[in-house]
Amino acid sequence: MGYCFTYHETVPEGMKRMACEQLNVAIERTKPGRKNRDEAIHDARVAFKKIRALLRFARVKNNDDVFAMEMCCYRKAGRRLSDLRDATVMIAAFDGLTEHYADQLSSNAFAELRKPLVRRRNTQRSDENKALADVARMLTSARPRVAKWPIADAGFGALRKGMKRTYKQGRIRMAQAQAAPNIETFHAWRKRVKDLWYQVRLLTPAWPVMVKPLADELERLADYLSADHDLAILRQRVLQESPGDRTQLEALVALIDQRRGELEMEANRLGKRLYVESPNTLVCRFEALWRAWHAEVNGDPIQGSEPVHVYRKAA
Repeated sequence: MGYCFTYHETVPEGMKRMACEQLNVAIERTKPGRKNRDEAIHDARVAFKKIRALLRFARVKNNDDVFAMEMCCYRKAGRRLSDLRDATVMIAAFDGLTEHYADQLSSNAFAELRKPLVRRRNTQRSDENKALADVARMLTSARPRVAKWPIADAGFGALRKGMKRTYKQGRIRMAQAQAAPNIETFHAWRKRVKDLWYQVRLLTPAWPVMVKPLADELERLADYLSADHDLAILRQRVLQESPGDRTQLEALVALIDQRRGELEMEANRLGKRLYVESPNTLVCRFEALWRAWHAEVNGDPIQGSEPVHVYRKAA
């Protein structure tokens, strides 16, 4: 059915369905013998992030221990694969940087500085089978627990606090990144942006023509912040591991810093627009949409019309 709620299921039904769908994707991607391991590992890690976003959405105080245990499971699975993915990401970040500045560089610019990244990736290949097998075992044991997730409210009430918390934390992390820009503050902001992006995607059916553009802009912001983070890690990596010509190294680091400055400027501009509302205003807007959507599909356009009007005023 896809990673979004549908009108004919309750929130607990939708949450558990989507969690199982993402678990199935991750289990399939961790099977041995797949040809494109990098793609499979990437897909599995995305599935973990989607499940964790679901958990953050409907986490309730009375059942905090259950959700903390589930979050720990998927965080551990993601980290088990992150080292394998990291080496590939560094090469992609390196290549993306040189491609971005291709009109300023020769075709083989920084070729010697790229070689240690390739060697690291090739070295990590030997751990792939064990890591994938470990993760597959974690996921197989996690799947039966999904049916027992304690989500009491059948409607938007199950989502209200989680969405408010995610949005509020994103605003706080954005302010911290702008006040003290560094790898840690921007990374912390990136994580909360991705959570909000996934949560907004889940609510897209409530009014696709209005909600999907918001989800797309959140994805764009997440992409800016992810690219910035990858380049920050790449900077650390080349300074630690790259031998040889210091002139070439300094030139590469200067390009990384220039590109990071561009990405952070774009992220700050977009972030100020996406986080302009108060948390209460945002959540009330989505709750109104949710109620209008369910009133309409249940054949009550009169009840459905008022929440739509509230959404337009709040926008």
